[in-house]
Amino acid sequence: MIGEKIGEYTVTHKLGAGGFGTVYKGLSQDGRFVAIKVLNPHLANNEKVVRKFFNEAMALATLNNENITRLLEFFPSGNNYAIVMEFVEGLTLDDILKRLKGPMPYKDAITMAKQILKPFQYAYEKGILHRDIKPPNIMIENKTGIIKIMDFGIAKISTAATHQTASHMISFHYTAPERFRGTADIRSDIYALGIVFYEMFTGKRPFDAKDSGQIMFCHMNELPKPPQSFSKDIPPGVSSAILKALSKEPDDRYQDFNEFAKAFENFEQVDDSLVVGDEKTVFASRQGLFDHEKAGGTKSDRKSEKKSKAPLIAMIALAILLIAGGAAFYFTRLGPEEKVAVAEPPAVTEPAPVETPKTPPAPVVQPEPAPEVSKFPDVPYEYIEENEKGFHEFSHPVDNSAMVMIPEGQFVMGSDKYRAEKPVQTIFLDRYFFDKFLVTNEKFQKFVEDTGYQTDAEKEGFGYVRVGLRWVKTTEANWRKPDGLSSVLHIPDHPVTQVSYNDASTYCQWAGKKLPTEAQWEKAARGPEGNVFPWGDSEPDITRANYDNVVGTTTPVDKYAKGMSYYGLYDMAGNTYQWCQDWYDVDQRVERNPQGPQTGDERVVKGGSFIEGVESIRSANRDRYAPEHRTFLFGFRCACEPDK
Repeated sequence: MIGEKIGEYTVTHKLGAGGFGTVYKGLSQDGRFVAIKVLNPHLANNEKVVRKFFNEAMALATLNNENITRLLEFFPSGNNYAIVMEFVEGLTLDDILKRLKGPMPYKDAITMAKQILKPFQYAYEKGILHRDIKPPNIMIENKTGIIKIMDFGIAKISTAATHQTASHMISFHYTAPERFRGTADIRSDIYALGIVFYEMFTGKRPFDAKDSGQIMFCHMNELPKPPQSFSKDIPPGVSSAILKALSKEPDDRYQDFNEFAKAFENFEQVDDSLVVGDEKTVFASRQGLFDHEKAGGTKSDRKSEKKSKAPLIAMIALAILLIAGGAAFYFTRLGPEEKVAVAEPPAVTEPAPVETPKTPPAPVVQPEPAPEVSKFPDVPYEYIEENEKGFHEFSHPVDNSAMVMIPEGQFVMGSDKYRAEKPVQTIFLDRYFFDKFLVTNEKFQKFVEDTGYQTDAEKEGFGYVRVGLRWVKTTEANWRKPDGLSSVLHIPDHPVTQVSYNDASTYCQWAGKKLPTEAQWEKAARGPEGNVFPWGDSEPDITRANYDNVVGTTTPVDKYAKGMSYYGLYDMAGNTYQWCQDWYDVDQRVERNPQGPQTGDERVVKGGSFIEGVESIRSANRDRYAPEHRTFLFGFRCACEPDK
């Protein structure tokens, strides 16, 4: 690559590489040096990696702070993608700690700690968590002594622009206990920074086991030694502040970086700046860490770098545009015959709606009595009311679930976005009934008590739980303890999880219902006009759905009223994946009451989950798993056709 062009930039050096991407030093046409991050070519077709790459660009585009590396450009490069950032010449905190081979001098450590906290608070106030805080991502620029926070590659953006959650792309040594259970918020970043500070002040990590399983165990169960036990120079107050950041329970930590910073206010620091004399930081000057011969680097003659004049909003718009148009990858698992490719914008289908919700009656002084069941003589259920969207609701006699009557008629199914979702078709469905809510822990418990049923996870002694980078067979993980640790007894109104297709189907049989066909599920989610999301075509946010690991676990099934579907159904996007009765297949469907193929190996799941990003919670999105598969992301709801 040396001497080649990436966009308008000429590659001059290779700065580093990892399994995910490669970073080059490049020279712009106006003489600026920049850092260019490109995906490793063999990963350009990996949707999860591409999504992570876009997420980094989105995070950087939102930030404009002198202590955070600035995004200059983000663009496609041939069959790949490139992020261009300001070039920072200096040493990472990791470099410094390795060369010191011990703790930093106390005064330098306290000075640096106070400065590091500021950009993280700034990013948090912009709605962004870093989620990969560690010494290699903190740099001291050798020309100015300014701290630069780098690599927002798995940052969490609390807006609709986010995609796949990255909670499982973690650095084990700097990971808060709750993240191994799938939860992450600002207090997880506080914990990670507490470990960085522990290392700065003591020269050691609090838990330095080499095996990832041992490290995880220590984070969850072991208490670190107080930093002051390693050096008499560390004041008890500083030691206590670091230990508070490392509390096992998030509620016991600082609740933001400003609160963390206040704990250091009364302790001595060298200066408001790390700059001293000849372009050296205080501690670097003392230790000779910026001696170029010793550091193995060279000092580049650089022209003064002009600040980017591109408005911040243009950067954000560019990233969004590239994500929406130039990188429309299939964000579900592809069949063996399918290729990942950049998709054309979906064709606009103009469906002819054939059904509209019934307009609620005008309010009157005295409420009218509830309609009698005889209003629907072919429905053997108790009529409840017209719901918020104007559709009729009934109470099912076995599990007492509220069911919405979905009227017969046409709807638009599928999308042109991905191979697995094609073709777009107008499908006709007869009238059917659909659970308003996901089946809860409370309802599933009643089923188990009535039948003595054992789930696949209980019979086989394990369920699947995401731990760090991997899905792990976890003993004792079942519907009673979805993560293998925490009981659901205190969350009866959350959706049941760790249920397989077999378990879900058996529940439906007990209740006199069935799992919905994929067509029934998709119509219930999209409405007759084929909405992109249950609520319409607008992008989601955290008030509409439990997605993208914002909450980090399941939520009550009636929480997201703003995210109701056209028919008034809850959680048709996010919270848990939902089993459908269809065997998985692709291509053309029959146009009336499609049932899917007669046989197959995997059943369809729909709806995304609490850790899935925007692409996965689209109503047309589909995935598939073996009927016995179960994870803490899988739940279900039922349908029925009582008038047949």
